[in-house]
Amino acid sequence: MLKKAKWKDDCLSPILLGIDDLCDGYFKKEHQKIFPFFDAGYGTTNDGSIFSYLNKNLLQKYPEIKITFFLPFGKGAYWDKDKSIINDIFERVEFEEFLNFILDCGYEIAYHGHDHGLINSTLDPSTWCCEFDQYSKEEYFDIIKSDLAKFKDRFGYEVHGGRSPGYKFKDDLIDGLCECGFKWWSFYYRSFINNISLKYNGYNIIEMPSNLSGDMFNYSKNPVKSAAKYFLNLYRLEHMIKCGQAVSIAEHFFRTRFDGKIQMPNIYNDINSLDFLFGYLRNKYVWYATFSECANYYESYNNTDILDMGDGVFEIKYKGSWKMFLTFISDHRYLQNIQTKEIYEGFMKNNRWLFNNLVEGTYRGHKDVF
Repeated sequence: MLKKAKWKDDCLSPILLGIDDLCDGYFKKEHQKIFPFFDAGYGTTNDGSIFSYLNKNLLQKYPEIKITFFLPFGKGAYWDKDKSIINDIFERVEFEEFLNFILDCGYEIAYHGHDHGLINSTLDPSTWCCEFDQYSKEEYFDIIKSDLAKFKDRFGYEVHGGRSPGYKFKDDLIDGLCECGFKWWSFYYRSFINNISLKYNGYNIIEMPSNLSGDMFNYSKNPVKSAAKYFLNLYRLEHMIKCGQAVSIAEHFFRTRFDGKIQMPNIYNDINSLDFLFGYLRNKYVWYATFSECANYYESYNNTDILDMGDGVFEIKYKGSWKMFLTFISDHRYLQNIQTKEIYEGFMKNNRWLFNNLVEGTYRGHKDVF
């Protein structure tokens, strides 16, 4: 027997944490000392920064967490320049070092637009101007291509996916995303919905989900409502995991909008909710992944076939466009690639032998050492 595991290491569900709006910005620039509730990334890893707050209160406790940071690559056009500091992500050496640190930690950088859009000081939704409405279609994608090329040149890192600011998007832009080389995109937030799909509206780009809010276990002033929310959210979360759905937690990196109002969800206010959530997940057999890792696995699972050739021989065929990234399950401890003669040894999980490093080819299983 040789078959595909639904998720890596035969886990029940992948757990994703996507944090929007990391940028080289800081509100209230008259403050000399960095405070986490005014910081959007300007404080980098220094004491008082929002990242330091996240690291001390969550990441050190749960090092298994994988984060995909969604970054606007240019200067946020909606920031009030008189009340804040804002740079693009390539402007300051300290911030470049911070991004390299994030990548070295095994986290992911994803695209979150160029300037995030325009809005007036009242944040009236009717005045919101999506960034793609500021340019012609050609101009907009020229800007994106320039951002991606500059990032790859500066950091040696290829950005595979992204999310539109505010989940604002028009379907006639999808072909442009594909032309830019994006392999996946997070189009919508849909609470407790497993909206992961190999294609979006027929286009060859993976739709990645965003379906849990990081503030889902925050307490409200009404204890009855808090208790009802707590048990309902646990039930929904448990259902998603039992059904093998992708669990994708949505957060923002900063708390204070430039008009002084609180943005929800946000890391600063939600730290206890996130602590409870990841503490609960620690007892579950789940896989912590970046968006790209999850998308790569999902793409591989749906583009890999296993052919039973008889006599204990199986052929693996991959017809996808990424490098095959897949866990295989076998009742044999050893598999030998008939073409290359290479021998692969599985590892035991749930009384089954698992293999993570198989390549395309024909295999014969063996229970004993050769």
